[in-house]
Amino acid sequence: MTVFLLLYLCADATRTDCQVVKADSWNGPLAYEQCAAVVPGLTEALTAPNRKRHRFVCEPQGNDAKPAEHKAQPAFIHQSFRM
Repeated sequence: MTVFLLLYLCADATRTDCQVVKADSWNGPLAYEQCAAVVPGLTEALTAPNRKRHRFVCEPQGNDAKPAEHKAQPAFIHQSFRM
């Protein structure tokens, strides 16, 4: 199993407008436990205001799952031709 440690960087304490950053990853049968063990220390290292806005999350991936990469879709240009 693969586990990703994700950092959610949010604009405010409501945590509705967030960007996700992959901070670390672990592989193996104890991957989730290893990830979960580092989260409290990382959270405590944040300043008090940032603890309210940002958070660390351990996200398990499937055996054959690969991290999704953001790929920009080609823009569809709608043109109207009038005669």
